[in-house]
Amino acid sequence: MIKKFLPKTLFFRYFLIIIAPVILFQILLSVVFFDSLWLKTNKGLVNSLSDEIVTFIKLYENEKDTEKKRMILKAFQDSQPYVIKVSIGKIYQESNYSKFAFYDRLLNEEFQKNLNYKFWFNTKIHKDYVKILVEFNNQIIDLIVPKSRIRNTSGRIFLLWILVPAFLLIIISLLFLRNQIRPITNLASAAEKFGKGQYVAETKPSGAIEIRKAINEFEKMKQRILRHISQRTSMLSGISHDLKTPLTRLKLQIEILNKDGKLNKIKEDVNEMQKMITDYLDYSTSQSELSSNKFNLSIMLNEIFHKFSGSKIKLDCNKNYFLIGRQHLIKRCILNVVENALKYGNSVEIKVKDTKDKVVIIIDDDGPGIPDREKERVLRPFYRLDKSRTSSSGSVGLGLSIVQDIVNSHGGQIELQDNPKGSGLRVNLIFPS
Repeated sequence: MIKKFLPKTLFFRYFLIIIAPVILFQILLSVVFFDSLWLKTNKGLVNSLSDEIVTFIKLYENEKDTEKKRMILKAFQDSQPYVIKVSIGKIYQESNYSKFAFYDRLLNEEFQKNLNYKFWFNTKIHKDYVKILVEFNNQIIDLIVPKSRIRNTSGRIFLLWILVPAFLLIIISLLFLRNQIRPITNLASAAEKFGKGQYVAETKPSGAIEIRKAINEFEKMKQRILRHISQRTSMLSGISHDLKTPLTRLKLQIEILNKDGKLNKIKEDVNEMQKMITDYLDYSTSQSELSSNKFNLSIMLNEIFHKFSGSKIKLDCNKNYFLIGRQHLIKRCILNVVENALKYGNSVEIKVKDTKDKVVIIIDDDGPGIPDREKERVLRPFYRLDKSRTSSSGSVGLGLSIVQDIVNSHGGQIELQDNPKGSGLRVNLIFPS
């Protein structure tokens, strides 16, 4: 349950690990200070004030001589930092203190405990003073008391001492934390680009020892993969190239000897072998170009549309879409699908949709389609269906394999579905945007 509310990124998780103890310590320190120092100090100040009021009332009540009462009143006025007056009357108004105001609640509680007289006070009459009325023997003591007399002003200083250093420490921690997270972020970005087939410059190791080790291992893995791709490309290209020469000789000899057409079958076999070699070369070079660039997909699709302008092809692309990748490979990928669709269907429709993080190229045809059980298999290299879309000669089962290889090398995926409008196939080419 708690995992749902935890941060998802490494940076904020580390930040939570740093800031949580600081906040807990500040709360604990504040509670201890509030309970043991600040609250008790304020209670002591209010109790002291209430004791002074009680002392004055008792002295004033016990003295019968008017002159001496005046002297007692003057002595209190001269010795205390508040204004005190005595008049005849009663308190008729009720105390209008707020239960949610700390000083109102504190004055009310302490006065009820220490004063056995009816009282009234108002803390909002002035920002620096409190007005207090106390009734005794049909007389009222009117006091104007400075608020500093009933509250401790060191609380603000204490809060500053708590908050300012904590704030500075958190900022320093964030700066150090960002420097520690940056190598991981760079490594993740490099891995993402490399997974999409984009060129990735050598990542310089930095950060902690464990992060440096991860970066070094990533670089070794990248070099092994690139070496493997290079070796595969060189091997297939070499084999295919070497086969072209004897095939060319065979074609020439067949043309010379095939005067009566008896060698037509052999000629077709040789042509099919030549088509296979061309497909092998296309398949082997689908990873050979590593440089990527940002290009306008809409312009590319319009070029493909005009190339097949004589065919029954529709294009629904009303705005500009941009991709980052190897432009000529993506174009070959789309061309393979469109040519395949036109070979086995009468019409093709191309649409483009985009979301926040991907672009989807949808290619629908009205051909015989592919059975569900075969949709995964036809993406394998050299796999051919016995009927439907591979009934024509010359197909070696590499068309969709090349498409899948190109799409995967750009960090995307290919989906084969039934055409929702009826018979036929829908091919979704999904690329990250």
